Amino acid sequence: MKRHPLLIPLSQDHHHSLAMCARILRDPAADHRADFAKQKDDLLAHFADEETLFAPWWDKLAQPEMQRRFEDEHALLRRMLAAPEFDNPDWMKVFAETLRGHARFEERELFQAFQEIFGEEGEAT
Repeated sequence: MKRHPLLIPLSQDHHHSLAMCARILRDPAADHRADFAKQKDDLLAHFADEETLFAPWWDKLAQPEMQRRFEDEHALLRRMLAAPEFDNPDWMKVFAETLRGHARFEERELFQAFQEIFGEEGEAT
């Protein structure tokens, strides 16, 4: 299914996040500070963009579990971004797995659900 135009930039962001996750997971003990620093502000902006876009649509979506997961994962990832443990390979692995799982959840479940609503509403604003 083709992505709704509002979701395309968010999906593109996910591609960059997933690439970073793959690099971290290939070698969690490597120094990922530069990669992390380059992505941090983009990730925080991405979370804010999604939250702003989806806020008016949660009631129509009527999926409180999905909304709760979305919000909980954003909160967890923000905490992780605020206190990275670059010298801890286990932490780096958990961070990459958490971010990867979140991006996949959004792509496979959340965006699909919102896409149906956006399609019903025409061009969502």
